[in-house]
Amino acid sequence: MKDIIKKFGFILILVFTACDMGSDLQNPNQISVDGADPNLLMNSIQLDFASFYDNAHNSVGQLVRQSTMTGGNRYASAIRPQSVDFLWGQAYQRILVNAETLIPLAEGKVLTTHVAVAKILEAYVYLTLVDIFNDVPQMEALKGGEGNYNPVADGGSAVYAKAIALLTEAKTELAKTGTAAGGALARDIYYGGNRTRWNALANTLEMKAWMNIERIDARRAEARAKIDALLLADIIDTEAENFTYKYGTATVPPSRHPMYDQYYGPGVGSADGYVGNHFMWELFQGNGVQDPRWRYYLYRQVGSNVRAAQIDPKNVGCGTIPEHYKAVTPNYIFCQFEPGFYGRDHGDNSGTNPDSPFITCAGAYPAAGKIDNKPTTDRTFHEPTIRGNGGNGAGIQPIWMSFYTDFVKAEFQVRKGLDAKATLATAIANSISTVRNFSASKGQVLPAGLEPSVTAYQSAVAAKYDAAANKMDVVGREYYMALFGNGLEAYNLYRRTGAPRGLQPTRIPNPGTFLRSLVYPAAYVNLNSAAVQKDADVSNKVFWDTNPEDLK
Repeated sequence: MKDIIKKFGFILILVFTACDMGSDLQNPNQISVDGADPNLLMNSIQLDFASFYDNAHNSVGQLVRQSTMTGGNRYASAIRPQSVDFLWGQAYQRILVNAETLIPLAEGKVLTTHVAVAKILEAYVYLTLVDIFNDVPQMEALKGGEGNYNPVADGGSAVYAKAIALLTEAKTELAKTGTAAGGALARDIYYGGNRTRWNALANTLEMKAWMNIERIDARRAEARAKIDALLLADIIDTEAENFTYKYGTATVPPSRHPMYDQYYGPGVGSADGYVGNHFMWELFQGNGVQDPRWRYYLYRQVGSNVRAAQIDPKNVGCGTIPEHYKAVTPNYIFCQFEPGFYGRDHGDNSGTNPDSPFITCAGAYPAAGKIDNKPTTDRTFHEPTIRGNGGNGAGIQPIWMSFYTDFVKAEFQVRKGLDAKATLATAIANSISTVRNFSASKGQVLPAGLEPSVTAYQSAVAAKYDAAANKMDVVGREYYMALFGNGLEAYNLYRRTGAPRGLQPTRIPNPGTFLRSLVYPAAYVNLNSAAVQKDADVSNKVFWDTNPEDLK
């Protein structure tokens, strides 16, 4: 690509190591990128990719109750077109156009790792855009330099095919050796330039794509053959191969995990935002026993909500439990529950109480906050968060963890009518071990005897699996619980399988249709004459979502 172009109202900014003033003065609208440094471009792509992932995760994580949907009590108003402008801009303004600029530069200098990584990240972005919006521009998306500023949206299936092709091309580059492989990737914040691990990621992302495509009846046999082959290939299946973005602890420039910044402010007790009540309740007692991960995922600032009310009676503003909650069960979780869990219900967009010193916060995994090391019998403590607590924010974005692969294997076995009980047990064990190990690496270790029993939890899951008429209900529920910090994969799972069932209803009884995809960004619709906004109150399924269930 020879031009720096204006795309969808956004302007691409590149960093150069050289400048040809003569050429620039001859045609100021056509600035050559031949002198750009591929390493600097790659740095920009990798950093922007982390931001893109975080925005994707947050945009849909609220729909599956990881965080609380507070933007509205109806789906049509909770996620507005303006709220996904930045996500869209990160994709098209920066990552995709920078990747397309980098690839020919790197090919000309025989930098095959650069080429492969750019194509893998580009593929991930396209897959994610389809998973969130369905039809999106691809073929005409980056042709502003040719005068096309109104690219049409391609079908989601076609964009998926392009992403899979990019992954195949990337693996071809990574298979090269010796002088054909060219120079190394100088700075790689994900895998340190390790070509084997990037190859494992490419295979894993392709497997992830085919798992979604497999839901389409006409393509099931094709998809299953692809998945079977990929499961025998080099994929992400060890902790060392986890695909994560790693945060630091600096204040200037800000480098801590976004959830840490949210819950661990510069002042004592200045936490902001809410973990979903339903998700917390499922962790604490959803299987009849405590999930061993809850003390790593969450941090309670107070030992009981009774104690919180004693300290500041204004902090608790629950009101009356909605009648339609009682239809689920007379004792259905609402607003808060003991000991000291305090979040928000799905679709609660009411005003905020002065509850910062009492809300339940993100814990040691993945945000590198504090571990919850207080016995549940201690109902009197009150220890609000402050910046510097726990791992000081040196957390991770869990983009693809090795235990995700284990859960995918279990899901695939169930789809094929096989017994997934042993695979599910392995997936749970690996999830718990990874979460514990990460927390320990940040100095967050539970006192002996305080971690809930892994044996009891595994036994409870095994009993549910044996008794379940639909084994996917159990496998899907456990995968969902392991996905804390990755709302994107939880959203895909929910639409793909309908699991977990029984998610908390919205605060109002009739919130409208669940968003099977998001409305298009305002910047795209307002600035592109070829774009047509979706009706936010219909299902608008993505191409692979054949699930007939009425999701809530």
